[in-house]
Amino acid sequence: MSLYQIIILGVLVVLSGVFSGMETAVMSLNEAKVRALVKQKKRGSKALYRVKKNTHKLLITILIGNNLVNIGSASLATVVFTELFGSAGLGIATGVMTFLILLFGEITPKTFASQNAEKISLIVARPLELLSIILSPVVFLFELISRFVSKILGSKEGEDLSEEELRTVVTMGARGGILNKEAAKMMHNVLEFKETKLSEIMTPKIGMKLIDGNKNLRKILPFVIKTPYSRYPVYLKNKDNIIGILDVDDVLRFVKNNKLDSLVRRAAKPPFIVNENKEIAKLLTEFDAKDQEMAIVVDDKNKVKGLVTIVDLLEEIVGDIFEEKHHVTGYIRKVSKNKSEVDADAPIVNINKELGLKIRGGKYETIEDFVEYKLKKPPKVGDRIRLKNVSIEVYKVKNSHVHSVKIIKYKSKK
Repeated sequence: MSLYQIIILGVLVVLSGVFSGMETAVMSLNEAKVRALVKQKKRGSKALYRVKKNTHKLLITILIGNNLVNIGSASLATVVFTELFGSAGLGIATGVMTFLILLFGEITPKTFASQNAEKISLIVARPLELLSIILSPVVFLFELISRFVSKILGSKEGEDLSEEELRTVVTMGARGGILNKEAAKMMHNVLEFKETKLSEIMTPKIGMKLIDGNKNLRKILPFVIKTPYSRYPVYLKNKDNIIGILDVDDVLRFVKNNKLDSLVRRAAKPPFIVNENKEIAKLLTEFDAKDQEMAIVVDDKNKVKGLVTIVDLLEEIVGDIFEEKHHVTGYIRKVSKNKSEVDADAPIVNINKELGLKIRGGKYETIEDFVEYKLKKPPKVGDRIRLKNVSIEVYKVKNSHVHSVKIIKYKSKK
């Protein structure tokens, strides 16, 4: 056994470890992480991005390299130990090389690579790309064989997680502290988004603020100033004939140009009309593509059912952000002197204080709990509870629960 053979054997074992470490490091980085490294202009990131574009080819390249050095080291070890121990050398070579390759060619490099994946990936990306080019004919052949065998066996490439599996991952991430509460809630909302019906999030027809298109802007200006909305559906003759959407910005433009005698229908923009059965995920895409922010919802007979805004859709995903804003500005939005729109989670104590009322909620803290207790049935839009000098009307319903109410105050009868 010469020193030359020992050095070559040592180099082959080290190369085995290098290939194993490469595989662990590069394969552990996801596409988002690689893109982030490219954006940060890290050295080697572009080469890493190129090799990661075809993970199948990358894996074959690494495995070919790893197997070549493993076979080479095993063969050389067999020659060396056979020279030293004769016929017993084969068994000794197998035992020694199994130990060396497991320890220095697999366990140690893979453990180290998993802990330093980013750093190692950036270092080895260019050599890997070069090796892939050198071995490209062999890699191409193995790639064809691999895909052919996979097709025969009926294996699915890149099978996605099921929705239930993804929900479990999100829940585990939240419990493990990887995701904060807000992020986990948002991801659950995204998963539930496609299952939400348009009727659950739209403002029903009874709650719509409509404007007659044959009125002039001067007449409707006080109404627009008094109500807290930025867009209004415009109708002609009957409220199922929506002919446009009036934007407050357009009203202000007419005011600026002293054109308040113009008819509302002249200032209105064409309406965006959608069927009540449309999937809300597709509707969100259409809002973006058509540059719209409000849609009129109709049934199959073109009867108006309600309206929905892009904010309504976004609240389904980032609800907590919008709710937090409500908490800052208050749960209550004044519609007129004696009428207010109130969020379902508004504490009765706050409602009494801000509106000067004396609603006795008893053990029920929020207006939602109080209304649902009083109704003694699943709430529907338009359901009313009449108390002394106060009427509480269900304004919006979501998932069979009160989402918001309208509170109307009446003058005391003497």
